[in-house]
Amino acid sequence: MYTIVRREVFSDTTFLWEVDVPDVANSAEPGHFVMVRLHEGSERIPLTVADFDRDKGTITMVIQSLGKTTLEMRDQYKEGDSFADFVGPLGLPQHVSKVGHVVLVGGGLGVAPVYPQLRAFKNAGNRTTGIIGFRNQGLVFWEERFSAYCDNLIVCTDDGSYGTPGFVTSALKEVLERDRPDLVIAIGPLPMMSACVETTRPYGVKTMVSLNAIMVDGTGMCGSCRVSVGGEVKFACVDGPDFDGHQVDFKELVLRQRRFKGEESKASEDYAHICNVEKVLFEQNKRNYKKFKDLAPHAVKMPERDALERSRNFKEVNLGYSMHDALEEAERCIQCTKPDCIAGCPVSIDIPRFIRHLLVRDIDGALGVINESNLFPSVCGRVCPQESQCEAQCVVSKNKKIKMEPVAIGRLERFIGDNARAPKTVAARFERTLGKVAIVGSGPSGLAVAADLARYGCDVTVFEALHVIGGVLQYGIPPFRLPRDIISREVDTLKNMGVKFEVNKVIGKTFSIPKLMGDMGYDAVFVGAGAGAPSFLGIPGEFAGQVYSANEFLTRVNLMGGDKFPYLDTPITLGQSVVVIGAGNTAMDCLRVAKRLGAPTVRCVYRRSEAEAPARIEEIRHAKEEGIEFFFLHTPVEILTDADGGVRGMKVQKMMLGEPDEKGRRKPVPLDEFVELECDTAIYALGTKANPIVTQSTPGLGLNKWGYIVADPVTQATTLPGVFAGGDIVTGAATVILAMGAGRRAARSIGAYLQGGKQKWPVTQEDADAFTPPGAIGAAVPAGATPTTSQSESQS
Repeated sequence: MYTIVRREVFSDTTFLWEVDVPDVANSAEPGHFVMVRLHEGSERIPLTVADFDRDKGTITMVIQSLGKTTLEMRDQYKEGDSFADFVGPLGLPQHVSKVGHVVLVGGGLGVAPVYPQLRAFKNAGNRTTGIIGFRNQGLVFWEERFSAYCDNLIVCTDDGSYGTPGFVTSALKEVLERDRPDLVIAIGPLPMMSACVETTRPYGVKTMVSLNAIMVDGTGMCGSCRVSVGGEVKFACVDGPDFDGHQVDFKELVLRQRRFKGEESKASEDYAHICNVEKVLFEQNKRNYKKFKDLAPHAVKMPERDALERSRNFKEVNLGYSMHDALEEAERCIQCTKPDCIAGCPVSIDIPRFIRHLLVRDIDGALGVINESNLFPSVCGRVCPQESQCEAQCVVSKNKKIKMEPVAIGRLERFIGDNARAPKTVAARFERTLGKVAIVGSGPSGLAVAADLARYGCDVTVFEALHVIGGVLQYGIPPFRLPRDIISREVDTLKNMGVKFEVNKVIGKTFSIPKLMGDMGYDAVFVGAGAGAPSFLGIPGEFAGQVYSANEFLTRVNLMGGDKFPYLDTPITLGQSVVVIGAGNTAMDCLRVAKRLGAPTVRCVYRRSEAEAPARIEEIRHAKEEGIEFFFLHTPVEILTDADGGVRGMKVQKMMLGEPDEKGRRKPVPLDEFVELECDTAIYALGTKANPIVTQSTPGLGLNKWGYIVADPVTQATTLPGVFAGGDIVTGAATVILAMGAGRRAARSIGAYLQGGKQKWPVTQEDADAFTPPGAIGAAVPAGATPTTSQSESQS
């Protein structure tokens, strides 16, 4: 958790957070940004670093409350509160040097991220002019801060209530005419930055802009933040966020920024409802929150498995409420002032109180209430005769004027027990004697090497860039193929063996490999960061809003809960028809997920025949059985868009197989025949490229021509002493089991390297074969669990 050490309010919509994050503060530079996630179910949002203090170990951000998440940040978090995730610093810092006269333009919220760049350029010996603009005087902030580093400061207000009347572009034009600058930096809303770029263009003055576009991970993995700069695809999170504004395609960027506008509106409406309920039931402590006439007369039905199906297997008949079902049923509770249902419960669960928490989406808090009286809600929610106990006493069913069914208390109890986070257990500690090892990435290779090194007696720490453990197992493989409880169980096993996990740590940004092996004291490092960066075709129209990379699409669903939107925060939009490009296992995952999300028509487009498709035969068969349509021997040539920039179809060209190439695969040859497929969404599942974040920050690390790490195929040793690597970052995109095999080989080589006192490099196969692991000491002992206490509970 991360603590807000200072909170300052500038206006009704703008506020400041200063957060205690020493690791990030120590690495932050002007131009960097961070990713913030408030709690489980929240989206990850990018925020530009407005200031940093290395001595205090803090990062400052200035935030404008526009959408659901930033409204929640404004309303629910106070100074001293903590939140879940803070990742960074990310992006590339602004290149600061002595160039002469620098004009720095900040519009509204953009004033904050301009400040550290202003300070840096001034300290570099430049003459600086600051132009900061606001809608009115009441929104002005940090004028004194800017004055300290500006040779000339111009404050503009749109309504003329303070300073110079008019937009920042007018002031910028005057400066360009009377005192031509050598460099302009403009940060603010997209329209403002675009206007500044067009203002400077006739004068030929280089103008840098900051593009914190829509992002999912912020590390270059998803491709959501792609922008066109000088006709080339760039990723704002890795290549930016600062770009030459004269090269940016702002029209295209504006269209992409609007792609989740409808979903964001729904999320804001849902959040407003939650806030109202919380205010009435928690802050004002009111009861009889609803009138009988506003209630649905019947309880939400329990979903059941088909009768014919269940007659042939032992699967559970009652499938449990969905989030929608549970919230709809919870709304039937009127929160009466004298609840008889509590007396009807044999263990006296405070039923209205746990339903109150459910109403505000605080599922963990609801479990905490139930656990005060009953530690087995999933069991009791299934087997207790609620109809003759608590539900029989429900006031709703006693209404004499309107015949109504009681609130389905038992079904809600079961939902909470099944869906709330289980209480944590305390891991046993193991004595470590062999060495201290850092593992970069918690995907298959990282988990495999961690497991073996723990058995060998190493002190192991796994660093993960995302907020959950498992890497591609979490974000890339859908739960219908790999249930999340299986991942959690295996990770918990590693924790009980003594493996430590640090999430939100981007190696290459938060820490570097030289730092890990330097003052952080690690004896060896294993890099299992995965390949990560998505690939695109470069065909017309692929920058439309509803064009996803497979990484982004699967991450939104698998990792961020997009399938539960708007009850969780991350949106996913498909429309009525989806086309997935590619026919590998990842493509099959995208196709089958899209079908499960409710898209009526889901198609696969692949330029070769079914026989050449890289996906497992079983995966293709499953996809066909689930209603997926396949267009083999077709290749996309254009994504068709409508007047608003949305996807309306895909133009594909028919192919035939020609002669075999050097690898023996028959090469697809285009035919002069085209087909237009109607679709609302396109998903690129074309494999991945090497993610450069780790490799660019590690001098001397050998890479091949594609940017992958060069490692010995047997020992996984790299060109740097003590650094090993395996998995997709070495081989390119491959299978889970291959990555795990590389991890196991690396573990044995690391053991041999440490056992030999780190004296010999590179480790050879003979060294690895001769390694004798020391005996294990101790065992994991589970501890008792305690119920959680939620933020809402502490306020009630």
